[in-house]
Amino acid sequence: EPDRHKERIGNRRRSRRVGHHKPPRRVIMLHVWMARRSFLKNDNYQGCRHLGMALHYVQDRSTSKGLMGLSHDRRESAIADLDVPMEAVREGLRRYSPSPGFVSRSISLTRPKKDPGAALYQAAFRSAAISAAVMDLRKGSGFKRSYRAALRRHSLMFVPLVIGSLAIGLSLTVLWASPGPFLLSLVPVAAAAWMDRPYRRL
Repeated sequence: EPDRHKERIGNRRRSRRVGHHKPPRRVIMLHVWMARRSFLKNDNYQGCRHLGMALHYVQDRSTSKGLMGLSHDRRESAIADLDVPMEAVREGLRRYSPSPGFVSRSISLTRPKKDPGAALYQAAFRSAAISAAVMDLRKGSGFKRSYRAALRRHSLMFVPLVIGSLAIGLSLTVLWASPGPFLLSLVPVAAAAWMDRPYRRL
């Protein structure tokens, strides 16, 4: 589908085609989120469609275009003649983690390979790991426990810290008629937002 319809990003006035060998990570992650959401709603058609599009970009990203794209077709033909390395698939299924952070890191670590065998191994490994992460619907995967712990930290530590910092900053700003205290209170707010990332991810 990405080859046929040439997916575009941007708005109506200014848009550009998604490059298949250097696609923006956010485009791949959008398809990953749509796939995950569809699988959770038991819409396997849309789940497989979006997952397939995400993997298309990951697999293209594994293959080097070469200088000015001159060796691209030759390299893809060489890859097509190889058998999919099942050890790469098994390794991906063994090492996956059902989290958006894992998928995002997997995409970031995918690099173009010149050697056809190395490109296929990476594409198979990443595809298996990302597929397993997206379709992980197991009970007892630890998600609920992790979420409850993160929610507890969020509610008992970070929310009071943010409210307290802003309240003190605003009070001192009004008292001293200076914006300095309020601006200073944004430092612990930013630190709390950074430390609270696990909750927001979950």
